[in-house]
Amino acid sequence: MIIAAAVIPASAAPLSISAPPDAALTTPHRIEVLAEGLKVPWELRFLPGGRQIFTERIGRVRMMEQGKLLEEPALTLPAAQGNKMGLLGLAVAPDFRTTGHLFLAWDKALGDRRFELRMERYRLDGKKLVEPKTIIEGIAANQNHTGCRLEFGPDGMLYMTTGDADQAEGSQKLDQLHGKILRFNPDGSVPQDNPFVGKEGARPEIWSYGHRNPQGLAFQPGTGQLYESEHGPLHGDEVNLIEKGANYGWPVISHRREREGMRAPLLEVTPAVGPGRLLFYQGAAFPELRGSLLLCCLRGSAVFRISLGGDGLPTHIERLWHQKWGRIRFINEAPDGSLWLGTSMQDPPEGKPGEGDDKLIRIIADPAGTVDAIAGKAADQVLLTPDTVDPEKIIASACAACHGPGLAGGEKRGLLSGEFKHLKDPVELEKVIRDGVPAAGMPPASGVLSEKQIGLVADYLRAKRR
Repeated sequence: MIIAAAVIPASAAPLSISAPPDAALTTPHRIEVLAEGLKVPWELRFLPGGRQIFTERIGRVRMMEQGKLLEEPALTLPAAQGNKMGLLGLAVAPDFRTTGHLFLAWDKALGDRRFELRMERYRLDGKKLVEPKTIIEGIAANQNHTGCRLEFGPDGMLYMTTGDADQAEGSQKLDQLHGKILRFNPDGSVPQDNPFVGKEGARPEIWSYGHRNPQGLAFQPGTGQLYESEHGPLHGDEVNLIEKGANYGWPVISHRREREGMRAPLLEVTPAVGPGRLLFYQGAAFPELRGSLLLCCLRGSAVFRISLGGDGLPTHIERLWHQKWGRIRFINEAPDGSLWLGTSMQDPPEGKPGEGDDKLIRIIADPAGTVDAIAGKAADQVLLTPDTVDPEKIIASACAACHGPGLAGGEKRGLLSGEFKHLKDPVELEKVIRDGVPAAGMPPASGVLSEKQIGLVADYLRAKRR
């Protein structure tokens, strides 16, 4: 069996974890690298007849036959390129055997640094995707926080996540589609039982709202409960249990903060792990994983195995394949129970591609195979506690996810040189850190950092900028 972490009380909601213990598969298996030199594979699906199809963020849809990557793409789209945007979600229609339909979500450049997220339906004709049909378009997108995962539910409906597009306040606005989970009929129309159908000033496609950057959806077999993974602010990544019409709070609340009428996360992960795809494993190949919720980690360079109790709440968590392949964008289960993973090492500034990156990896149960050793460096993450007083450690834990290592720049601009964009007087640094800048997507640090820690970060910034 997999080594289990200590049991986490189900009553402690939301739960908060840092670096869970490393664990390993004990079923003998072998690992194969099926493809190399890929450009950020985002999603992979299995087709009838044993073929596979997947998206590359640069705009290519690729196919595999008999374990070999076909050289010619099934489709190439003019997807917008930038920091973490492009061709993203992929879902195969439930009636694919008769219609050949599948769905793609991608970012399109509109000019003047404007972008949209859109979803289209295609038909697979042999080895090519044909007959594009627009399902939804005009969703605000940006070079960061664009989502996007597509998943068919047990109700036969198609669910789509959208990021806040660095326009955080829009996540709370029901007349806008970014920062949401959307729900469609298989033909792309709007289900009449969606929660906001017929409500004035609200888009009928919306299923839930108040999301920041959701990149994973998974329905629990048997219960049909929908779980979602989401990139949170200030190293507060989330796993949420999604309910119809619910408000998940961003940017009003995050982390363990609470507000009436808003949902706190089921699980908070800090420091950040960069949550990607979610998967409920149901195969017989790896019985130690059966029923577990698997969470891909980008920054965390691992897959979290989350065990759930009968109430749907986490009971224990452990970390698989830590730092074995680097950043992992997706994990999926093949019909034979094998696991397919895609790496994501070409995401600046954190991703540092090595030889062969990005890769498509398969893990197959094999009696003649080997058993993983538990490896990895658990100390690579900076753990932030209320007693932490080293400003560089505070910054590494609370600020680097957006502003880069050493505040030199990442998803957001560097802070050690040039003019502050949202601050006129450096004396006001504490207030800006404490209250955040909602219009720029910067969350408040109050409740995450103590007043002393906020002061230490502000003093560090002022000293470094002299």
